[in-house]
Amino acid sequence: MEPMTFDPVVGDIGAQVVQLGISSLEAGEHAQLSITGLAPAGADEVSMQAVTAFHEDAAALLQVHRAAQEELVRTGTTFTQISQTYTDADRSAADAVILSALPMSNPWASE
Repeated sequence: MEPMTFDPVVGDIGAQVVQLGISSLEAGEHAQLSITGLAPAGADEVSMQAVTAFHEDAAALLQVHRAAQEELVRTGTTFTQISQTYTDADRSAADAVILSALPMSNPWASE
C-alpha cells in the first residue's frame, strides 16, 4: 500500500500558478483597450469591414485568454487546497501519535 502524502511544495506551486493566472488576467484586461480600440485605416468600406473583423477576432481571442487564465487560477487553488488537506491530515495523525506516546495518555504505560 502506498502512503498518501503530498510534497509540501505543491502548495507553493499552487500559489504561484494562482498568481500567474491573476497577473495574466490583468494583462488581458490591459490589452483589451489597445486591441479593441483600433481605428480604421481610412474612411472607405474595406477599412471599416477590416477593423470590425479585427475587433471581433480580438474579442474572441481575449475571451479564450480569459477562460484559460481562470482555469489556471482554479487549478492553482485546487493544488493549494489539496496540499493543505494532506498537511492537516498529516498534522492530526502526528498529534495523535505524540499524544499516545505520552505516559499520562497511554493506559498501557503503567503496566
